[in-house]
Amino acid sequence: MSHFLASKQAQRRLAYTAMSVLVAWHTLAMVVAPSPDSAITRSARTLFHPYLTLFGLESEWGFFAPDIPTGFKFQYVVEDAAGTRRTFVPADSLSIFRPTWIWFQDRYKLVMDYHKIFGTATVASLCEKHAALNPLAITLIGINQKRLLSADWLNGKRPLDPEFVEVNQLEPIRCPGK
Repeated sequence: MSHFLASKQAQRRLAYTAMSVLVAWHTLAMVVAPSPDSAITRSARTLFHPYLTLFGLESEWGFFAPDIPTGFKFQYVVEDAAGTRRTFVPADSLSIFRPTWIWFQDRYKLVMDYHKIFGTATVASLCEKHAALNPLAITLIGINQKRLLSADWLNGKRPLDPEFVEVNQLEPIRCPGK
């Protein structure tokens, strides 16, 4: 009986040791993979490459300090038969703390990037949304903010200065049936 207990205890120690080695190996792999390039990291990556590839853990240095994307703002102008133009900014009615804010930002960014595919359907949806205004056409506008360097900030420039903003205004798209 004591031999059985000794082997059971040995099995537990072996299992504990194996799990500890796996945790240490994985932690080291997660640190080595996104580290900046050097002779040491190249040799370490050679050792960890099969493990990182198997589990899809290859990362870049941005893993530790990702690039923050520049700003994007979507707005549209509803024009009625009388020529009255009203500007709407969908993000203004959303809370930045809710996932819907990200989803709508991504949706409208895609609409602007692929307006030949999604523009007509988006306009049809917006025409329906603003049916009470009797819309004739809608103009989609995407505003991209370019990256501002620290030297620019120190020189008194700001993110919404004209040189850092790119406006992509599409031709007005008529509402369906108009």
